[in-house]
Amino acid sequence: MFNDMTLPWKAIFTGILCLTQFTRISAFNLDAHNVLRKDGEAGTLFGFSVALHRQLKPADRRMLLIGAPRAKALSNQGANITGGLYSCEITALSNDCKRIVFDNEVDMKSEYKEDQWMGVTVDSQGPGGKIVTCAHRYQRRLFVNTPQESRDITGRCYVLSEDLSIDALSDEDGGNWKFCEGRARGHERFGSCQQGLSATFTKDYHYVVFGAPGAYNWKGIANNTLLDQGIYDDGPYEVGDESQLNPDLVPVPANSYLGVLFMTTLSDASPDQFVYKSYPLQVNLEKALDVVANSYLGFSLDTGYNITKKGQLTVVSGAPRANHSGAVVLFKKEVTVSNMLSAEYILEGPGLASSFGYDVAVVDLNKDGWQDIVVGAPQFFLKDGEIGGAVYVYINQMGKWDQVNPIQLNGSKDSMFGLAVENIGDINQDSFSDIAVGAPYDEGGAGRVYIYHGSVSGILTKPAQVILKGVDLNIKLFGYSLSGNMDLDRNSYPDLAVGSLSDAVFVSRPVISIKKDVKIIPKQIDLTKKTCGNNICLTVEACFTYTENSKSYSPKLTIAYLLEAESERRKLGMPSRVTFLTKSRTDQDFQSSGTLELQRPNKKLCTTAQLRLQDNIKDKLRSIPVELSVSIQGTRRKKRQSSLPDLVPILNSNQPNKVGTEVNFLKEGCGIDNICQSNLEVEYKFCYREPNQDVFPALPSENGMPVISLSDQKDIALEVTVKNMNGDDAHEARLVAQFPSSLSFSAFRFLKTGVSLDKHVICVANQNGSQADCDLGNPFKRNSETTFYIILSTAGISLNTTEVDIGLQLETTSEQENLSLVKAKAKVVIELLLSVTGVAKPSQVFFGGDVKGESAMKSEEEIGSLINYEFRIINLGKPLKSFGTASLNIQWPKENAVGKWLLYLVRISTSGLEEIPCYPERNGLCSSSMSRRKREAEEEKESSWSFEMIVFFFFFFLFLQSCNNGARCVEIKCPLQGLDSNAVIVLRSRLWNSTFLEFSYLGRRGGAVGWTGSCSPVGLGFKSHLGCLVMDWRPVLGVSPPGLTPCVAG
Repeated sequence: MFNDMTLPWKAIFTGILCLTQFTRISAFNLDAHNVLRKDGEAGTLFGFSVALHRQLKPADRRMLLIGAPRAKALSNQGANITGGLYSCEITALSNDCKRIVFDNEVDMKSEYKEDQWMGVTVDSQGPGGKIVTCAHRYQRRLFVNTPQESRDITGRCYVLSEDLSIDALSDEDGGNWKFCEGRARGHERFGSCQQGLSATFTKDYHYVVFGAPGAYNWKGIANNTLLDQGIYDDGPYEVGDESQLNPDLVPVPANSYLGVLFMTTLSDASPDQFVYKSYPLQVNLEKALDVVANSYLGFSLDTGYNITKKGQLTVVSGAPRANHSGAVVLFKKEVTVSNMLSAEYILEGPGLASSFGYDVAVVDLNKDGWQDIVVGAPQFFLKDGEIGGAVYVYINQMGKWDQVNPIQLNGSKDSMFGLAVENIGDINQDSFSDIAVGAPYDEGGAGRVYIYHGSVSGILTKPAQVILKGVDLNIKLFGYSLSGNMDLDRNSYPDLAVGSLSDAVFVSRPVISIKKDVKIIPKQIDLTKKTCGNNICLTVEACFTYTENSKSYSPKLTIAYLLEAESERRKLGMPSRVTFLTKSRTDQDFQSSGTLELQRPNKKLCTTAQLRLQDNIKDKLRSIPVELSVSIQGTRRKKRQSSLPDLVPILNSNQPNKVGTEVNFLKEGCGIDNICQSNLEVEYKFCYREPNQDVFPALPSENGMPVISLSDQKDIALEVTVKNMNGDDAHEARLVAQFPSSLSFSAFRFLKTGVSLDKHVICVANQNGSQADCDLGNPFKRNSETTFYIILSTAGISLNTTEVDIGLQLETTSEQENLSLVKAKAKVVIELLLSVTGVAKPSQVFFGGDVKGESAMKSEEEIGSLINYEFRIINLGKPLKSFGTASLNIQWPKENAVGKWLLYLVRISTSGLEEIPCYPERNGLCSSSMSRRKREAEEEKESSWSFEMIVFFFFFFLFLQSCNNGARCVEIKCPLQGLDSNAVIVLRSRLWNSTFLEFSYLGRRGGAVGWTGSCSPVGLGFKSHLGCLVMDWRPVLGVSPPGLTPCVAG
């Protein structure tokens, strides 16, 4: 049994096809319009691997090498599907790729090539160098056609010459690169070696490095072999020691997908030519933790110098299954003691099953001379998150990798962001190397490629470009493989090849830096000086100079420029204060555009445009900005041709898109720094308005708060005084007044005081009168003062209104920090215009005769003299139903202190617009037997009313001063239900003759009826508070009355 190394690939192709989210990002200099697309046969996985290659001999050719590991077999391979390698010319044709013929033979007794996946990886040594390509599923056969027949998936690699041929005279060329062959079999050793899943050349072209992730129970190894000819004493080097083949020296777990790393020179292909004694790795164990089985060491490879030490070669290999999360191991070759690659550092994966180390790239991003490391983790995710893959950028800290905190770049959900990472060179020629990141499952499996620029800080985390989306090309898995850092179209810019199992090549466009300058003449606007007729005009001058990073490129450049005024102001919905007089037919009033031809680099060219100031502008404080933007003109090819199109240069994305300038107004009332710092203050006073005249006396106050007493008054006024003392001019000065729902704007009156203003204050209210905007002047001059009145309607005040709160906010475009909201508050009292008058008929009565008990009386007349008390209530204001209900409460002196009758109430009658029911209605003789408790209970009944008017009697007996001083009184309540105008209440009563006879020794008696007004709840009051009627009663002098004595009204 053997571990089928296609399983991880199958998982990629069948298990990660999900919809994703994406963000649009503008392109930079990889030309996404003139894409060189190369198509292969369906089902061959054409584009699974890609490499850019340059041949120098016998002719200078640049080409694209594409692996198709499921391509059909050649005629002599004895199989159906073997895979292959294709060469594509750099043309606009999509179908001009040709298969490179090699490996076209088979020995069926010792090998098996069906489904070997030739082309699973391909790499170029560089201009004029070798090419390596591998078939990691190549099988060795033993004991063919016998019961003991077995097969080992050892893998195999081919090295080709620069012209894509196999030189028979070269020991390096050919397919003898199979270092696992002839070694101990079985999956725990080299029986499932799978050499060639990754392969690369070192940056100095000295070695070729192979990954064999299936070795040692899928621990994996790396093998480093000398490549340069003429060197016979260097290597090969291998993880686990090439001479010992010791799995315990492989510093990753089994099933890590690191396997064997084998590094050797290309001077001899025999891995066993040199044997050196090695020792178990005991150093650096603190830096490089052991990695166990199934780590897949060797799954990805890259190399570089100055990674852990200056001048030292380091092999960087990914083990995407190490410790179930992945790892990247940094190896060095042990030259003096062994043929071993020993681990110096291990970069550990961040999350479970993230496949950290699936691909790696070595690149100096910040140009500090130390190589940085980029690691793909395409299956990284966060629970309930939108992340689908990540790339970790390790910025080298002078070889101290244990001190590095990586920068994490995240992809969109289910995108497999980081499946491929590539050093693509300096594509924008800013002297910093850049990287490309493939996300082949982005956008529902169509795929995308992201470009990130290097910088002095390491890497710019915002993508400079999403060069293309697979959905635009109607292809899948775009970005599955990447290859760059070579100039294909001879414009001095490195280009990028993107494998998508349907390949495409992106060529880099020349990067142009255009210096843009803009200025306005004159530097200040003097509103008193007309410069063009009756208007004020300005001149805008724009100048351009271009530079190109590649010294060999200096074309004539046609640029389009655009001048634009007050863009931010217009975004806020406000009109521009200026109009361009120099403009094209398609330009709007605030724009001026045109084209210029720059003849060569570093030659300055200028143009001008006229600008006119609009009439009657309000904002004379803020400067007027003008922005200048530029683009490069060019035509795009409409028809595919075999030759490459001329690429239109592109602007440097690291430069700002726009530059700007501004012109200020000449400000006379401002400081020497040309900044206006105003000192606005507001004061207020509540007033009432005299009828039919603009006279505004101040309202009275209570405890320091103004009191609005409402009767029939409809309007009040708020006196507002605004000052600008000891400050600069206040430009666009205004006051915004906000009113509560109980008040609404009615009108305003202006009173000019202090320094003369250019114009009166103008107040404009909104539709419902809840806010007024008062223009104070533009500018409101320094040391100015103005007073005006805002007249407010009180129609919205109701019974529940106890106070009003008006907000006053000063605003200006001048500088002032203390412009806080001022609250103008006043207390509200509703005043009822009720008048009560009373009369007693007759005003004088007499008593006399004999004392007679209550039980002996048979008729009303026997009680005593008749007295009618008449109360007239007059309402001079609003109907009471507007506020609620009211009542007239009368304190009736029924008995004296010893329980004797005083005034006996016979009947209550009313007249007016509505009948007024009073209670208790009367006494009546028939109720004399009523118990004292029941009568007192009736007298103590209370009723709840909104407000009351109390009438009471004063008896000027020596023994009886009032109801609260001896007399026993009963309260008579007369509700004033919706009283509109007036009503009369008449109380018919009898003076209790016997009681006054019994106390006749006291002499003359008299009494008075008085009333006052009180209100409830707070906020209601009466216009008239006190009234009084006087009457007097006396005995008939000199008569000892035997009976009832007639009374005479006086």
